[in-house]
Amino acid sequence: MTSSPLDRDRIYIVSAGAQTSVGRSVPAAAAAVRCGISAYAEHPFMIDKHGEPMVVARADWLDVTLPLADRLVTLAVDAAQEALHPLAEQLPSLRSRLRIHFSLSAENLPNAAQQQDVLIRFASGVGFTAADPPILPVVAGHAGGFLALENACRQLRRGEALFCLVGGADSWLSPERLEAVDYAGDLHSVNFSWGFTPGEGAGFCVVTTGEMARRCGLVPLAELLAVATAQETKLMGTKTVCLGEGLTTAFRGVLSAGLAPAQRIAHCYCDFNGETYRAEEYGFSICRTREGFEDPGSFTAAAQAWGDVGAASGPLSLILPLAAWSRGYAKGPVTLAFGSSARAPLRAAALLQQLGASEA
Repeated sequence: MTSSPLDRDRIYIVSAGAQTSVGRSVPAAAAAVRCGISAYAEHPFMIDKHGEPMVVARADWLDVTLPLADRLVTLAVDAAQEALHPLAEQLPSLRSRLRIHFSLSAENLPNAAQQQDVLIRFASGVGFTAADPPILPVVAGHAGGFLALENACRQLRRGEALFCLVGGADSWLSPERLEAVDYAGDLHSVNFSWGFTPGEGAGFCVVTTGEMARRCGLVPLAELLAVATAQETKLMGTKTVCLGEGLTTAFRGVLSAGLAPAQRIAHCYCDFNGETYRAEEYGFSICRTREGFEDPGSFTAAAQAWGDVGAASGPLSLILPLAAWSRGYAKGPVTLAFGSSARAPLRAAALLQQLGASEA
């Protein structure tokens, strides 16, 4: 039985899983981020255009020469299995009403055949067959996981699913992608301070309604108060002035839909990775929505630990407040996770609340 009263129609996160370069489970990854442990290290053999070893955040239990698709499948399957573990007993009877929403990156998997190959192999790895419902992919970069979450919430509210497994996986660590990042001038190095450090990882969570959580005897980890997506017209790498309009719209969307009058966001989890555009975008957005935050400077940028994780950024940002609440070190009961796709228009945010926290 659950330990707190649940609203039957609200949406809750009931489990989560993670694979990152600093930890192979939600508790391990979150503890590493909290302690400031970084996986940044020189790549065993990749050299940048200035003749320096590339610095990356690599999942070092994977063979360095493992092809990109194999890396993604391995990371995703392990993270999803952790997220599905609490449902192991009910899964056989629920699988026909379970939907999977998977965030992928067009930058690292540029064509549909590659994406489909990863999805098919992932489904097999977590025990699904061709008779199961298809996986619903979102190919939208860093913020894609939030769009996948928004799609999942829509399905749950319409009664089209009882549970949704929502997540994403990404890796920059194929030689071809690393070279492309380097030659595009996006690689952080001793010669360029404003690029990002390539990483890899996967994150998943299971979301459901309060009614289904209660019926299955699951104790939720958090309530999902709201999720919102928006489009930005002034993109990174273009000759436009960043004003944070898209991210502002996403912030306003979750604040108006999920934040009670007396509530304030205590802490944020974001996909800042060293690129100045992201910090400027947040600065403009926070100026317009300042009233919803206790301290706009209170945020965690986990890329400092596990590197830039692309399409896995959103799902992995969601696991951090879950761990903070479960271990008692969170700064407050309401938190915001948000993300911006790199050179794509999607901007998104999700508002989470600690289970049992008052809305008054």
